[in-house]
Amino acid sequence: MPFDGIAIRAMVEELNSMLLEARIDKIHQPEKDELVLTTRHPRRGTHRLLISANARWSRMHVTEQRKTNPSTPPSFCMLLRKYLEGGKIKSISQVEMERIVHIEIEALDEFREWKSKVLICEFMGRHSNIILINPDTRIILDGIKRYGSDLSSYREVLPGKEYLDPPSQDKLNPLDLDYKALVNRLWQDSNKTLASALFTACTGISPFLARQVCSLTGLNPELPVAECGDYEFALVYRKIKSLIKEIKEGPSQACVIFKDKHPVEFCPYQPADDNFRSFSSFNQACDFYFTSKLDYLRVESMKTNLSRNIKAMLDKLYKKQFFQSSDLSRAQENEKYRLWGELITAYSHEFKKGDTLARVENFYDGEMLNIELDPRYTPMQNAQKYFKVYNKSRKAIKHLENLMAGNQEEIDYLESVLLAIKQAESREEIDEIVEELENEKYIKGQSKKRSRTSPSVPRKFISSDDLEILVGRNNRQNDLLSMKMAERSDLWLHTKNSPGTHVIIKLPRQIKSIHDMPDRSLEEAALLAAHFSKAAESEKVEVDYTFRSNVKKPGGARPGMVIYDQYWTLVVNPQEDRLQEILSREVKNE
Repeated sequence: MPFDGIAIRAMVEELNSMLLEARIDKIHQPEKDELVLTTRHPRRGTHRLLISANARWSRMHVTEQRKTNPSTPPSFCMLLRKYLEGGKIKSISQVEMERIVHIEIEALDEFREWKSKVLICEFMGRHSNIILINPDTRIILDGIKRYGSDLSSYREVLPGKEYLDPPSQDKLNPLDLDYKALVNRLWQDSNKTLASALFTACTGISPFLARQVCSLTGLNPELPVAECGDYEFALVYRKIKSLIKEIKEGPSQACVIFKDKHPVEFCPYQPADDNFRSFSSFNQACDFYFTSKLDYLRVESMKTNLSRNIKAMLDKLYKKQFFQSSDLSRAQENEKYRLWGELITAYSHEFKKGDTLARVENFYDGEMLNIELDPRYTPMQNAQKYFKVYNKSRKAIKHLENLMAGNQEEIDYLESVLLAIKQAESREEIDEIVEELENEKYIKGQSKKRSRTSPSVPRKFISSDDLEILVGRNNRQNDLLSMKMAERSDLWLHTKNSPGTHVIIKLPRQIKSIHDMPDRSLEEAALLAAHFSKAAESEKVEVDYTFRSNVKKPGGARPGMVIYDQYWTLVVNPQEDRLQEILSREVKNE
């Protein structure tokens, strides 16, 4: 959910219990629009308060994440250090139900006198800001984002200017909400849905919260206001009041909502959705949500950029493949010159120098052929000329076939890398792929400059027969899995003629023959091999399987490339419903 009034109310209540009277030890500005205040309290310990004025991710919460700080602190950070470092947090308050928080800090000034300063945190989308003011005069000392009259006709955020509150949106305040006033305001938007009208009517209520309020009362958020009566309005009114009361009495129930294993929303109450995870504090929920969300978006951005580069390389290889195929076709057409040379040699006695055409019978199929002759040469010289063209074409064919084989090998490799990028789930996996591409000289080496992360491990699943199934995540991990981790007696699987991952079934010692292999486990491993391959969208996928002892890696082969023999083939459908049940049996690595 956006960092709306209800979320801010819950956060302020919790921060007051954690940070009140805490001393500010350090102030950092890791991003241009983000602050981290390290606080210390003799009883409550040390905390890092993150305050962000990012247009998309504006928020404040205690965080466990540590970020790299710039070597030269920005000017706003230096100003805060001058006025606030060593000071005590005296109060943290929300302005009614607005998305504005005032942090009052008392610190010693240059005359060694205790003076109050107020850090105003405005969480309003692209208008978000962090502003330090003198509370006695309301004069702005500075803001993390400065702007003058050229950007805002209402107010300026510049040192020396008077601080003006953001303009009011003329909405109802849920803290002193009156039932009749709410009904009247909702009726003004009778052409809207109930959730949309509720968002328009009350300050501090985001579209997500408006939909949650409706769902938690059993109402359809899309219900038109015109179809609502006292019953529906009373349910909504009581729910808003109860949420505020629960948050005020605290501690609020902190939850993060998931969709497809990814966090999508957070809230300080139990949501109407079924797929959510509870946290012991709202700060923990926010920290988990934003860390996970931003890490996910960062990984997706890295995947997009890396995929774009790989696709550009593949486009060049596809283009090269097209031209090589054209050259090979032309070279193969020259096969006829061998036949022409043989026929002219066989019938040379029938022609003489100066002839321009030889009409002869093809002794292979009995048809008559017309062969052009160069009148400057004898028939045998013409035959030698055609043999020379044929021999040159034969060498060209062999050379082109070698070039095309190398080009196809490069295409297969980059397609497997592209598949690994698509399936990557973490920064560690992307780093491994980048390092692999650096070693293969596809991108410039930056491994020494980039901070090392712990290596990823293969995916692990448990089959219906309690057998362990290991699935590689990228080419280098495929090599490690197949060549190092797997025993020679284990079963190895891979999709036929399609880029994909290596899959290993760890077999117990009593299984010594393929006939002893449980069919269910074999099918489940084959489904996983098909799912984690380029052919995942197909309905029929051929999967080869053999014992690991039959798999070999040729010298000089690219990462993930192996050869195998004595194999069997199984056809599976990765669109089967039971695949989801198999995927749910993944063993997560802690």
